[in-house]
This record gives sequence, C-alpha cells and structure tokens, in this order.
Amino acid sequence: MAGKCPFAAWGAAAVVLAAAACTPAQQQETKSGADDALLLAQLRAKIAAVDAATISLVHVNVRNGVVTLSGQAPSAAERSAIEGTAKSVPGVRTVIDRLAVNPKAPTSRQLADDFALEAQVKAAIARDAGLNALRVHVSAHAAAVTLEGSVPSAALRTVVFDAAKSVPGAKSVSDRLSIKR
Repeated sequence: MAGKCPFAAWGAAAVVLAAAACTPAQQQETKSGADDALLLAQLRAKIAAVDAATISLVHVNVRNGVVTLSGQAPSAAERSAIEGTAKSVPGVRTVIDRLAVNPKAPTSRQLADDFALEAQVKAAIARDAGLNALRVHVSAHAAAVTLEGSVPSAALRTVVFDAAKSVPGAKSVSDRLSIKR
C-alpha cells in the first residue's frame, strides 16, 4: 500500500520541510495571525450580542491583539457598550475606537423588517416573472426597495417593477434595472 502512492509521502515531506524552513519570526507571525483570527471571531460574537444590528454597522480589525473598531453606532451609549465589550475579550491588548455615532443608523428591528421586505419582494417577482428575473437584485432600506441588475426585455422590466410595487410595506420602489438581451 505504501508503494502505491509515493506522491503522498513526498507531499508530507514538503510540508514538514516548508514548516521547518520558516524563521522564528515567520512562525511567530503565523501564530499571531491565528490568534488574531480567533480574537476576531470572539469579538464579532460578543459585539453582535450588544445589538444584532451592530454586526453589519461595526467593522472590527485585529492585528497583534490591537483591536480597531470603525463604522457606526446608533447612540453614544451603544458605542460605549461596544467598546467595553471589545475590551472585555481576553487577549485584546488595546482597543482603538473609531466608531461614529449616527442616530439614524438602523436598529436590529429595522434591519429585520427590511430583510423580510426583501424576501417578500423576491417572492412576488419570482411569482410574476419566474426564471426571467434571476439577474434581479433586491435591496431594502427603511421600506424603500431598490431593484438592480438586468432583465431581457422592457416588458419584463415592467412586470418586475409592478411585482415589487404590489408588496405591502414597500413605501417606494427604485428601478435601476437595465435591459440586456
């Protein structure tokens, strides 16, 4: 059996040699990168627990245990809670807070409502236009629906637009569709 796959043995030897060829600094950098990736995952989970909406509004960067927060928070209290949460994670050496307070930032409820509206609009488009609308991207923000992408004809563009307008809760529909045959 061992003689049937000499490439596996050579591959394993190459991996061992490559790892051994790393300098101590490269090995430390690799370990630090893995530690940072673990910290990043922990930070995202804890920040999402502050408010689910923050995970899409707050950007987290980790390098050698130094955490940089950027993006936006809907209030000063939430900004403070996010920073405190980041500082509480074991392994975090320093937190650089570059979060902006934006009272108009969406809440988790608004994001959930927009997500549900997107799903309803997609279902209405699929019902009325079928497979012809596969290249249509639907997004919603504060109940304003935006249609982007392409459709094969002007008639189908009208069908897609009308389907989106027919969904209860869609306050407005912006048509950014192009026609590509």
